[in-house]
Amino acid sequence: MDRKRQSKGTNSRPPESGVRADLVEKRRMLLETYFENGRQIAGELVSELEAARRRIAELENENARQRMQLKSDSAIRELITKIESLETEREELESRTDAVVLRAQSESERAAAIEQELSNLASLYVAALQLHSSFDPREVVATLGQLLLQFLGAGAYVIYAADRDKLVAVLSEGLAQDLVKSCSIDQGFVGQAVRSAQPFVVREDGTNDPLVVVPLRVGDQLVGVVAVFQLLEQKPSLSPFDLELLQMVSSQGAMALAAARLAAALPGGIPDAIMGIQRT
Repeated sequence: MDRKRQSKGTNSRPPESGVRADLVEKRRMLLETYFENGRQIAGELVSELEAARRRIAELENENARQRMQLKSDSAIRELITKIESLETEREELESRTDAVVLRAQSESERAAAIEQELSNLASLYVAALQLHSSFDPREVVATLGQLLLQFLGAGAYVIYAADRDKLVAVLSEGLAQDLVKSCSIDQGFVGQAVRSAQPFVVREDGTNDPLVVVPLRVGDQLVGVVAVFQLLEQKPSLSPFDLELLQMVSSQGAMALAAARLAAALPGGIPDAIMGIQRT
């Protein structure tokens, strides 16, 4: 009996209050663990949410930048297109300007040529008018010499009057007296020019013959000859206007001299008023 009591007295089961306390403590720890895990999860979720929000903000900013870039690129493309258009227009304007400048230069040159031609015609008219301004054979010959000097630039010349089959020198300039001689119509370069049907003949070689010979004819009748031996130093060669002047001298000079001879009532021979060499 005592042993049974002792065995009853030494039972190791915890009391019921202790078990309950352990359960409460475990429940408390479980709850704390649960809430701690919840707080950690919530913190992680909050962190991830904030990170997501930041990423969204970054993406929105990047999207805005991309939109701005697209707008900028579009504006740049429009500017490039506009620049190319303006460049093309500039090139067209430059081309048109060059064409206008070339046309203006051409018109200026044409105007200058017309002005020169008018000046030449005026000079020819003045020269012809001077030739026909007198019926005195002496004055006609002197005027012809002045035209050769002033308009043609002749530094050395001889004017011959035709006397049947001879050419008699009536006026000379720039030549020594022994070089100024009467000659036959058929003699030398002068005779060759007289026999030709040309209004004037220009020497092409370097001989001592006259540089230019101008027969003075009225129809088929020879009334005189102009022989130019040398031009002035400042005149290197004959110009197109000089050739026109020689053409005029050939026709108008011949008519003026023939008219003067007729007016002097000397239909044949050389008038005594112009016989001999006159020097200026």
